[in-house]
Amino acid sequence: MKSIVADETMLREPVERGVRLVAISLLDDARQAGDKLTNLANELRDGVTAADDALHDFRVAVRRVRSWVRAFKPWLQDDMSRKRRRRLSGIAEATRAARDAAVHLEWLRKERPELTARQRVGQTWLSERLVAQRTEGADAAFEAAADFATMVPKLTRRLEFYRAAVSQPERAERFGAIFAERLLKESEELRERLAAVHRFTDVKEAHRARIGTKNLRYVAEPLAKLVGDGDAIIETLKTLQDSLGDLHDVHIFADELVAATEKAAGSRARRVSEVVLADDEAEGEAEGDRDSADDRVRRARARDPGPGLLGLARLLHERGTHAFAEIERDWLNDAGAAFFERVRDLAAEIAYRASRGTEIEHKYLLRQLPAAAADAPSVEIGQGYVPGEKLIERIRCVRFADGKEKWFRTVKAGSGVERIELEEEANADLARAMWRLTEGRRLRKRRYSIRESDDLVWEVDEFLDRPLVLAEIELPTADTKFELPQWLQDVLDREVTDDPEYTNARLAQSHVDAPTAKETGDSRPPRSLADR
Repeated sequence: MKSIVADETMLREPVERGVRLVAISLLDDARQAGDKLTNLANELRDGVTAADDALHDFRVAVRRVRSWVRAFKPWLQDDMSRKRRRRLSGIAEATRAARDAAVHLEWLRKERPELTARQRVGQTWLSERLVAQRTEGADAAFEAAADFATMVPKLTRRLEFYRAAVSQPERAERFGAIFAERLLKESEELRERLAAVHRFTDVKEAHRARIGTKNLRYVAEPLAKLVGDGDAIIETLKTLQDSLGDLHDVHIFADELVAATEKAAGSRARRVSEVVLADDEAEGEAEGDRDSADDRVRRARARDPGPGLLGLARLLHERGTHAFAEIERDWLNDAGAAFFERVRDLAAEIAYRASRGTEIEHKYLLRQLPAAAADAPSVEIGQGYVPGEKLIERIRCVRFADGKEKWFRTVKAGSGVERIELEEEANADLARAMWRLTEGRRLRKRRYSIRESDDLVWEVDEFLDRPLVLAEIELPTADTKFELPQWLQDVLDREVTDDPEYTNARLAQSHVDAPTAKETGDSRPPRSLADR
């Protein structure tokens, strides 16, 4: 899937507009996938690979729509009602039987060389059963694609508009900030679901982890190429999804094998009955005729699918244990902790890029770092100020946990609650050259982003070159009403919005008489840039 959001300016769009633009694009992708599937109707019934792939693509496209709508439900629920969401769910469910049958048939084909001649009887018998299921499921899949095609135009028209009251100030939510928050929510949900998986037989828990993987991946994908580590995170999620998918297929196919074995047992009983009755009628016949009765027994045994089903059960178990071993090694018992840190860094960078433009903020001095910062995404910031009188030009380097850095140039003017702020990402070489001009006007801090509500985000700066912690909140307008959260009140010293001593530019020029144990010496950008 291509990245839908190719320009970071969209991150600063109102969240209502941003989520709708992505939803409309996802709907169009799914519509095209449905059209392709419809054009391959006969091929799907015949088991042509291209048609199986088209069915898979349609299912994935619909799943992307559902994951996006689920993640951004508060902003889409007026247009994506519960009835419409149930309809989408029904469309996805209608395509499941044909897809499951196609997946199982492909696995049977690959495993056939591992079976003996007698076991292949069972493999052939089961394949014929699955072909019938795929043919029956194909009709349901085509009906689902047709239903989706009628749904898309109406839904798209609804998503193209949203209401906003002109008599009220613009809401503070920017698409990028809300996206980052939702990304963290999906990430934490996946982590919790993986923690519930302990063994190969945890069928329900593994399935929930699989759905959680899809949700995180499909929410992240539209912005994947916008941030450096985005594509790598998507590839990691694909690998996890494949492993959990293998495990899920094993669990589903195990049920199919059980049902098939029960049906085979009934067929076997009928053949035994036929042989017994034939032998009874042959009583008193010549010895040569008795040999033909033995042949009937051998033929009945040769048609028995039982040994093949048992052989397939063994191979299926091996497949499942192998898939679970990979999941356990890479993800369980918090083995995936490093990955989830990468997602936190991704969310932090997106949130940071979304926070550009006119700056309207309140700033507070804190006695210590609040407890709420422990679970908040964070970045390390080194910034310096170019000498100036009326305009303040800042050179900032943002460093993430994986060592990657982004440079920015910012010009500010004004003071107090409302100030002008213009910012752009800078070329690294140019920024490093300008960094030399900031000598003696630098500071270094770690910034935590704490979302208190859907409307407002607090940024807490823990300075790494002095014993100082500041908190600030950016507002949509200077007269926006807000309350201090309890976690901030617990560590609050006083408000310093109008105190020039606590502007970053002034702090960067101040002498530090007693640096903290974390860092000594002059304030520097992140360590990798210290000597440049």
